[in-house]
Amino acid sequence: MAGALLVPVTATTASAANTSYYVDCSAASNGTGTSASPWNAVSSVNATTFGAGDSILFKAGTTCTGQLSPGGSGASGSNISMGSYGTGNKPIINAAGATGAVIHLLNQQYWDIGGLELINTAASPAYRSGVLAENSSGGILHHVRVHDMYIHNILGYGGGWYSTNAGVGVQTDHTTPVSTWDDVVVENNIFDHVDRIAVAVTPDADGQGTGLTTGTVIRNNTMTYDGADDVLVVKNDGALIDGNKAGYGGAKATCPPSGQYCNGASAGIWMSGSSNTVVQNNEVYCHINGADGTGFDVDWGNHNTTFQYNYSHQNLGGFLLVMPPFTIANEPTSTVPSDGTVVRYNISENDGSNSGCPTSGTQTHGGGVLHFVGGVPNQSGSSSAVPLFYNNTFSVRDGLSTPILYSRAGTSISGALSFKNNAVFNYGSGNYFTTTGTSTYSNNLFYGNHPSREPTDAAKVTADPEFRNAGNLNTSSAYTGKNAYKVHPSSPVIRAGAVISSNGGFDAFGTAVSATAAPNIGADNSTGGNLLTNAGFETGALSPWTQASGSASSVPAANARTGSYALTTAASGSGANQALTGLSPSTTYLLTGWAKVATAGETLAIGVKNFGGTETYTNIATTAYSQAAVLFTTGSSSTTATVYCWKNAGGTGAGYCDDLAVEPLTSATNAVTNPGFETGALTPWIQSAGTASSVVASNARTGTYSLQTGVSASGGIQTVTGLTSSGTYLLAAWAKVATAGEEVAVGVKSFGGTETYLRASTTSYTQQPIFFTTGNSTTSASVYCYKNSGSAAGYCDDYTLVKLP
Repeated sequence: MAGALLVPVTATTASAANTSYYVDCSAASNGTGTSASPWNAVSSVNATTFGAGDSILFKAGTTCTGQLSPGGSGASGSNISMGSYGTGNKPIINAAGATGAVIHLLNQQYWDIGGLELINTAASPAYRSGVLAENSSGGILHHVRVHDMYIHNILGYGGGWYSTNAGVGVQTDHTTPVSTWDDVVVENNIFDHVDRIAVAVTPDADGQGTGLTTGTVIRNNTMTYDGADDVLVVKNDGALIDGNKAGYGGAKATCPPSGQYCNGASAGIWMSGSSNTVVQNNEVYCHINGADGTGFDVDWGNHNTTFQYNYSHQNLGGFLLVMPPFTIANEPTSTVPSDGTVVRYNISENDGSNSGCPTSGTQTHGGGVLHFVGGVPNQSGSSSAVPLFYNNTFSVRDGLSTPILYSRAGTSISGALSFKNNAVFNYGSGNYFTTTGTSTYSNNLFYGNHPSREPTDAAKVTADPEFRNAGNLNTSSAYTGKNAYKVHPSSPVIRAGAVISSNGGFDAFGTAVSATAAPNIGADNSTGGNLLTNAGFETGALSPWTQASGSASSVPAANARTGSYALTTAASGSGANQALTGLSPSTTYLLTGWAKVATAGETLAIGVKNFGGTETYTNIATTAYSQAAVLFTTGSSSTTATVYCWKNAGGTGAGYCDDLAVEPLTSATNAVTNPGFETGALTPWIQSAGTASSVVASNARTGTYSLQTGVSASGGIQTVTGLTSSGTYLLAAWAKVATAGEEVAVGVKSFGGTETYLRASTTSYTQQPIFFTTGNSTTSASVYCYKNSGSAAGYCDDYTLVKLP
């Protein structure tokens, strides 16, 4: 195909080795190629056969018109290089609308090309590329490196073959024996408005048998407005696609003349017929192709593909496309299900929609965060027969209907998958498919809406994951991009995952992931900046906690809330302290922790003292783990505090503490008005539907007044305004009932997510802390106290609503 499209130039002049040749297309006359007498046209370059160690240098700030097809090959350790000399802008090579490549290498190896600007635009598309390196030698060619280029406005066929419509195409032609490449590097380039694709390392058509190119590295490139795809490797072994950023692709599907290859579907980064591909640290966003349109794609006939540490957002088709096997003529691997697919530590934000992008497309095949074209590909007999999805973070904002698991084949599909330790933040209305095979769902977080086909997961977490900046709406946040999905130290995902062997060793942010200790759920395996050390006691030892006065406490491998270990106190007057240093004076901090008691009704305190203010604590009296939240403000000259877990005197059973955390708050302003009802009136609270509630000068937890509900269907509610959209908040309040066993709820609703509440059933006040995140366009929330049913009143007091930083 390419041979018919590119005008061959016969190189006639051989060069001496290790010679530098200079080209200044602004020079008035053509010279001899020396620095003092440079060539002034590409024809001189094309007429020369270069040798090992030679350099072809174009003068900075100049423009050459035409196509380059220099002759010769370098040698191992002595490449031919093409670049620039002088100061100023990159030299421009403008093919001026000619068909074919701006720079073409045919059966040549050991070339480095860098530091140039390539253009080839025209009134209508044709087979055009920036750099095209072809191998039709029937053997292996080595080393082509394209780096630090600016390649733009290459008008090829948006639906045509890949490497002959590419910014950089490295192609193997149909030959017997098969031709392949080794050591292909495309790095640090900028691509803009390239049709079809920025980078393609492929055969010249489907149906290439088993020959595999090796040593391909495509990294740290920036790609915008590619007509269709961004990166593709076909028939490669061991390709690394790393650190690329690609946006706004997929708008064009123009086909070449009838009878030639045409595929109008596109995705951001994908592979076919390849083995051992690693796709990592890439960002793909706003891909608008309506046929596929995903950020990433594991296509036909792949073996051992790993997607890790990638950030995908606002791609029309979804985050990842998964293809089933199908038949391609003369391509045996297309009929084999892709196996060994691992998808881990990736972050997907609002995929399945172009909402918020400058351009958008229309789906023709639907979309979902994980987008399957048919059934789940499972290869019988493979050591990795099912695709593994673990420790990813998937976020879908309110107003979207994107499914989390979607298939074009329907809501129940063949095959099975493994889905573990994933954090699903689903404020949208999308659902899941089910599988006819036995899929595994374990230790996932499902927060927000819970559609009808949400997977059954005995170890699931349903609380707010407490992301730093979910949805990336707060552009002034210190946490943007994929960092928005780092978690607060009080997050319920910390240490709540299941151990996975061969887990890659690191999370999306470079934090180590143990192969033996429980990881977090989601893509962030950190402790969220927790100021406490050994906060979950997972070292199996007490240090740096110290024994409090009284009976000794211990750290056995039992009664853990997450992980394997928890602090176990003695029955009475027992606990542990941790001294914090380096705090900021006059700063408010949030202490959270989880506790339970062995004997119902006994109390265990989580608290803080020695911080320059009055000691403050929360008592817990439940036999199942309950969370406590304590706000404290350091004194004007205080930089220390002592955090503790303490089993109060008089008990007969042990107490347990786990997962404590301390973090500073940017602002501790309470957003609730009349939070303790100390005005003696309900305003600005209003009555809930049903029996009237009232503010009474009795049963107060602090101060004089409390909210008293009726005995049934009664309560008070306050709409709090001025909140930040997509902000994470802590609501903490206290509640009790007059008759033990009846229930009164503290809760929050109308914040853009699913209503959340906690219920108290004791006759003494217990704290009810709730974390929640406002919706994409929601700046208010309704907090309430509500008694559902019973024979006696319920009471609420001391509401606090603060924003986490």
